[in-house]
Amino acid sequence: MCGILGFVSDRTDLSDVAIKHSIGALAHRGPDAHQVRTIRGTGAACVLGHTRLRIIDLSPLADQPMPNEDGTVWVAYNGEIYNFRELRIELEKAGHRLRSQTDTDVLVHLYEESNGDAAVMLGRLRGMFAFALFDAARGRLLLARDRLGIKPMYWAQPAGGVAFASEVRALAKADFINGEPDYESVASYLTWGTMRGPSTILSGVSELPPGSFLEWIPGSTRIERWWRPQLAREQHATGDFEMLVRDALTDAISRHLVADRPLGAFLSGGVDSSAVVKLAARHSTIRALTVTFPDSSDEAHEAHSLAEEVGVTHDTVPVTGQEIALALPEILAAMDQPSCDGVNTWIVCRATRQAGLVVALSGLGGDELFGGYPSARLVPWVARMTRLLTPIPSGLRAQATRLESARAPGSRLSRVLGSAAGYTGAYQAVRSLLQAPGSAALSPADLDLDMQLGRQVHPQDRVMLLEMSHYLPNQLLRDTDQMSMAHSLEIRVPLLDDLVVRAALAIPAGARTAPGKALLARAAGLGRVNVKRPFALPFEQWMRGPMLEAVRGAVLSDQLPFADAISAGFRKRLWDAFEARRTHWSRPWAVAVLRLWPEANGFSWR
Repeated sequence: MCGILGFVSDRTDLSDVAIKHSIGALAHRGPDAHQVRTIRGTGAACVLGHTRLRIIDLSPLADQPMPNEDGTVWVAYNGEIYNFRELRIELEKAGHRLRSQTDTDVLVHLYEESNGDAAVMLGRLRGMFAFALFDAARGRLLLARDRLGIKPMYWAQPAGGVAFASEVRALAKADFINGEPDYESVASYLTWGTMRGPSTILSGVSELPPGSFLEWIPGSTRIERWWRPQLAREQHATGDFEMLVRDALTDAISRHLVADRPLGAFLSGGVDSSAVVKLAARHSTIRALTVTFPDSSDEAHEAHSLAEEVGVTHDTVPVTGQEIALALPEILAAMDQPSCDGVNTWIVCRATRQAGLVVALSGLGGDELFGGYPSARLVPWVARMTRLLTPIPSGLRAQATRLESARAPGSRLSRVLGSAAGYTGAYQAVRSLLQAPGSAALSPADLDLDMQLGRQVHPQDRVMLLEMSHYLPNQLLRDTDQMSMAHSLEIRVPLLDDLVVRAALAIPAGARTAPGKALLARAAGLGRVNVKRPFALPFEQWMRGPMLEAVRGAVLSDQLPFADAISAGFRKRLWDAFEARRTHWSRPWAVAVLRLWPEANGFSWR
């Protein structure tokens, strides 16, 4: 993995001082090499900064920014292209001369071969990626992001051009923005426990949406969506769905094992990680890691059994609440943006890097594609309940919502009572965290699948598309990227490989979402379907123990940031409800993270 920081402008005498001064802020994303290059083109100039974590082709020839043969096209890239070998052969046959053995080379030459057509070029790529490509001859910048948003890209518009980076914080450190908070995003965070893109925690910084590209030429900036998830049942109306998934998984995992550095895998006791580890063990020697909790129940036994069955080296990583309490400042500093989740990823990434591994496979994505979350059944249930609540006068329903919210902020009853009709409203009722004063709801333009899909779409398909559009990119993938990169570790997610996603979108919901993710388990050759609780840290226990004082102080303090945005009365009710066990721990934890994050990341907000 790598870090990108750059700026393009219609000024051809553009200075590279800001990028050179700030590129070190991304050293954790790429500790092996860094470089800043200024390219002057037709009516524009671009400064490309890059930090590299060397994984494929460890030689300096593969360092970036990287040009084509004549230096007219340059790229700074973060990710992995899993079909780069096929593309490389095709490009060499077409006469292109590639300078290294890495996948980066493919990008500049495929851009040329596509005659600069961004959508055509991106449609040929299979993998996780975010990159900045500058075409000097055209004076054109292209920022692009993979289909699901596995790798990040952020941008801002200072005078005369576009600044871009792999992290929000890097744009502030390079002084492209004023570094002030975006209060609309703060309100959205209180609803979701994450910053809902394209807005970010910092005013003036936007996230490039998944499956999109941004094109800049002097005087013009536009964003275009080049991919979105679409159901494709007509291609597989009948057939062996188990074989379809097995073939896709086998191909995906074999490609995800290509690396010139040590590689491991995260292993819990569930279907997703077990499927990845079992199939990976057939192709390569890997090392599996499992987080355990000495002061609570964990999944060590199930994980160890699977590791023994498939013959992989297995390490357990014991973690205590006291350890996490002491590491809290470091965890907050690892977050590029505030998040109510991700601590579990931070823990296992730290252990993986300490074990000498540079690349790790994760089972992330199986729940979204194969119906493993409680949301798969809860969203349709809430949608039915809201229809039954329709005859209740809106004023009476609003009053009941306020009373329940005051008693137990964020309770399921308050969220259901206050939800809008349809699957969009039901999804918000299930997935949202709080309905705090000023908090933001989903708008119909965001995720109104009721209108987009029509009435004939299966409820489980609606939920899958909602998860792929919201929870996956805004929470899971962002947390995974920021927590892994904090430890200079690349995480690969083979269950979200383009071929696996295509297979899932082609399978009828009834077969795809069988209980316990049975289809995925059978396709991976697991001998049993282990229906278990989702992997989770014992946060409830920790917040009533070693983390109590830190979290309580962060929630109740009147001196920390956002004291006015989140009223003292609301914060007091929230903490009282937690102490009385009327609200889930994630709600006060989310508020604590939001208020502690600025200082941990060098922002002096009040």
